[in-house]
Amino acid sequence: MSFVDKLERKFGRFAVSNLIVYVIALSVVGNIINVINSSVYWVYFSLDINQILHGQIWRLVTFVLYPTIGMDANFVSDLVWFAIWAIMYYNIGLAMERMWGTFRFNLFYFGGVLMTILATVVTYAVMVMIGTNTALAGMELGATASLDYLNTSLFLAFAILSPNTEFLVYFIIPVKAKWLAIVYAVLMGYQFIRCFQFGFYYGMALIAGTIINLALSFLLFGRKRQSPRAAYKQKKRKVQYRRQVKEDVHGTRHRCAVCGRTEKDDPHLEFRYCTKCEGDYEYCSEHLFTHEHVHR
Repeated sequence: MSFVDKLERKFGRFAVSNLIVYVIALSVVGNIINVINSSVYWVYFSLDINQILHGQIWRLVTFVLYPTIGMDANFVSDLVWFAIWAIMYYNIGLAMERMWGTFRFNLFYFGGVLMTILATVVTYAVMVMIGTNTALAGMELGATASLDYLNTSLFLAFAILSPNTEFLVYFIIPVKAKWLAIVYAVLMGYQFIRCFQFGFYYGMALIAGTIINLALSFLLFGRKRQSPRAAYKQKKRKVQYRRQVKEDVHGTRHRCAVCGRTEKDDPHLEFRYCTKCEGDYEYCSEHLFTHEHVHR
């Protein structure tokens, strides 16, 4: 059993299902706030480390409300692009959660959030040590601290796991995810170089933190995956199977060998035995395709 499996067995019940839905919902809330009053986010919610050190610890969470839409000349176009972004990442997020499992997807995304906070804290500390005013450093970093690079890395992770999935660029041109990922990666590398040229080291730190989080995720999770189409078919079979299975009123009939959950913990879970494991090892639907096979 891997380290991540052990973590999941202990803390898996705390994982947030359909996490990407909440991420998009928070983005919607942040944009609504910004449209109503464009100064509220920057004054009260941004990742201003100076204000956090003075007691405003809620900013460690509320900075995820970072807005992308404002009441200006670009309002309509920004709204359209946000809608496209939300639809695209809704589907990518759900697919990643099916392929990695809820707990692993939570680790990836929350790990990226922590990397963003860490990059901001380290950059703030360096700026203060070289003599930058603490209030100015906090405001400057807080104005640019967002999860844009994390969301880009989410697409890169999806492209690695499902490289042949096609996207319609401008709703017309079909392009496979692997080619779009190469473009994204090149652009991210270009941005890293430009940040270095202009001395914007915070941008470099954000990109580096994002890449580290992505690399660690694949190092710990591996590339075990289930394609979105196969995941959908399996989910359909689970629904059909669930209708046929009667719950044993005297106790549990199934227990996952990874997380320990039973049908009583979550009535929506389905369980299967793995044909590649040596012995009678049963797994829930989230771990059937992601567990390490047991060999005697």
